[in-house]
Amino acid sequence: MLNFTIIFFLLCNAGSSVDLFNPFIKQDYYQTRVFKKPKFNVLVKENLIYGYGLSHDSYDNQNPVEIPLHLDAYLPKNTEKNKPILILIHGGGFRGGDKTSMRQYVEFSKYFASRGWAVFNLNYRLLKDYGSVPDKWKEMVDKRIININKNNRAKAIYPAVRDIKAAVRWVVAHKNNFGINTNQITVGGGSAGGCASFGAGITENEDYLKELNIEQDKTLLSTNIEQKFQVHSIIFLWGSKGCAEAIATFSGKKLYNKNNPPVFIAHGTNDKLVDFKNASDVKKIYQETGAYYEFFPLEGKGHGPWNATVNDKTLFDLVFDFIVKTQELDVH
Repeated sequence: MLNFTIIFFLLCNAGSSVDLFNPFIKQDYYQTRVFKKPKFNVLVKENLIYGYGLSHDSYDNQNPVEIPLHLDAYLPKNTEKNKPILILIHGGGFRGGDKTSMRQYVEFSKYFASRGWAVFNLNYRLLKDYGSVPDKWKEMVDKRIININKNNRAKAIYPAVRDIKAAVRWVVAHKNNFGINTNQITVGGGSAGGCASFGAGITENEDYLKELNIEQDKTLLSTNIEQKFQVHSIIFLWGSKGCAEAIATFSGKKLYNKNNPPVFIAHGTNDKLVDFKNASDVKKIYQETGAYYEFFPLEGKGHGPWNATVNDKTLFDLVFDFIVKTQELDVH
């Protein structure tokens, strides 16, 4: 009996450095190593196809053409089989932008890949592609928005977020190829990328997926629709909650509860393009639900203040600390 008691005690206290009562961590959690300073050379695999989508001449969905959807993988040169995942979504108002032409996303990718993350920096369909949009979505937009330019941008949200969620499913489906931990997914971006990150992170798996069926859009078959995922941290930079709330308005679902993914909010207080109120609104929502958030009002800054610092820490450093905390990563 004594030996059994000793063995039971040792088993219960093994790995006691992991806080089993941490609200961010699941019971099947195990630690992942990352590094405070650059540790690894970075291998870049460019223009990997994560699926296909339809492009049209207009939002009338006429003359469909299949186009490939690309991402770049930034991978630390190591043999770790448990790398955390970071999905980056560029900005550009759903009208422009690119995974490589916006240098901040390349820097973002290299910063985290050199410290142990597997980073996936992706493109998605933009307004010029006129991606497939459900008729009821178009009706919803036209009913609520009068300005034609804003109408089309609101319609562009649907295929954009559909593609982003398809990219996450592709990453999950290829987890063994990249040596990644699909229980540690972060999505993040700025401006439209922040809006899309919040939309992809806070909605359900079937949202931005099942509003169109296979007969309407056969490219869905290329997007790993059988894969499920859960986002564990959201990086919300100078964006809005519009992408999330659009699908909620469309479906009638409730979005917010205490189990929403932790969110990192940073926004310039003098932003003339995306009002600072958008950040305050998300902060207020998280305060009301009790879900975890960190809030950084960037005093006097305008739109896209990538070079901002808070207490001598860069945005990348702050994001590093946030992900480490919310996913309880093992920092070396």
